[in-house]
Amino acid sequence: MFSRLCNFRHTDSILTAASLLFVTLAFVGCASVTPRSSPSGPVISLSATSFNFNNVVLGKSSTQTLHIANTGAAPLTLNSVALKSSQFALTGPSVPRTILPAQHVDYALTFEPSLAGSASASVQITSNASNTPASVSLAGVAEKASAAVQVTPSSISFGNLKLQSTATQNVTLKNTGDVNITISGITVAGAGFGYSSLSPGTSLTPNQSVTFQIWFRPQTSGSASGNISILSSNLTTPASISVSGAGVTSNPGSPGSGSPAPVPHSVVLSWGPSASSVVGYRVYRDGGSGLSPISSVIPDLTYTDATVVSGDTYHYAVTSVDAAGAESSFSNEATAVIPTP
Repeated sequence: MFSRLCNFRHTDSILTAASLLFVTLAFVGCASVTPRSSPSGPVISLSATSFNFNNVVLGKSSTQTLHIANTGAAPLTLNSVALKSSQFALTGPSVPRTILPAQHVDYALTFEPSLAGSASASVQITSNASNTPASVSLAGVAEKASAAVQVTPSSISFGNLKLQSTATQNVTLKNTGDVNITISGITVAGAGFGYSSLSPGTSLTPNQSVTFQIWFRPQTSGSASGNISILSSNLTTPASISVSGAGVTSNPGSPGSGSPAPVPHSVVLSWGPSASSVVGYRVYRDGGSGLSPISSVIPDLTYTDATVVSGDTYHYAVTSVDAAGAESSFSNEATAVIPTP
């Protein structure tokens, strides 16, 4: 079917450098116009003609999906979907494969580099469609794996503590590299310092972190400093935390103590012994987000929290721990309101 257009007039304008000359061409009569028809055969349509995998660490992989659709009116036959590369891989339906109109199939394209540097390849597709062969380009950059950890905080000051009392602070160790990190050892340099809740053999996957405790228990009066190092065969240099503190013979800031300049504020806790046989006690603190441990299992009946902040309110509780590691329920809570200077 076609329609007829009559009395059609067409006008062209021509501009010259010297003058304006208007030329009018007139046609009077009838012309036929045939509507555009949809493709009668198969048509191959790709979700993308290029894929960029960006940076991928050696030993890792990244996968994206290629959709191959038939947008024509007849069945599409994929004769081949081929990729030749040692860095890229293609998986999906076997060929030859028939795709009916308005249907599609998916292929997984994977970049799994084995050599550092830039890599490229292409997927070649042949079919019974008139718009083939078709090509899909692939690109990616392979990076060498790196091992790295982050320690937060990297330095700790315990301030002044009474002799034989213990203060503990939490430390977070995070794997910020691309490979697993296995801790092979922890060393402590400096009298009165130690750690808990971290042991050799602990393994961290990329982005995984672990929280452990570092404590200070001065045995003699005076300033003390040290360093705690975390060793791993993956790391070129150990991760380390510098620590410092001072032992005093009386409570920090008491008259006539002659101690160094005191910490602005600290909370001294004490409790009675458990009626059961236990190996120690664990101190918990709630600064507004629920009770969480701030100490390892300590044998003392006293604990000094030197990490409080002026103007804040803290709630404390203590549990007892037996030789099997079983922990009791919380004691009654004690509340400390830290004054504002």
